Amino acid sequence: MIRITVKYYGEVAEKAQKEEEIINIEESNTQAILDYLKQTYGLAQEVKVAVNLELVTSATTIESTDEIAILSQFAGG
Repeated sequence: MIRITVKYYGEVAEKAQKEEEIINIEESNTQAILDYLKQTYGLAQEVKVAVNLELVTSATTIESTDEIAILSQFAGG
């Protein structure tokens, strides 16, 4: 189990009703964070995950010291 701090931005922060929280996840990858968000907040929408200020895929391995940010899907244009 890994304990990490996750920061929320945009619509994700509105849905979670917070800008940051500490969560415990079983697996140390970004997919586990996405699963937590879906289960806890019903976030079925597509979101972007940034690890240490870089956008990553859902298969990215994370460590407890990483900075994790969850962002709303960007609008195209």
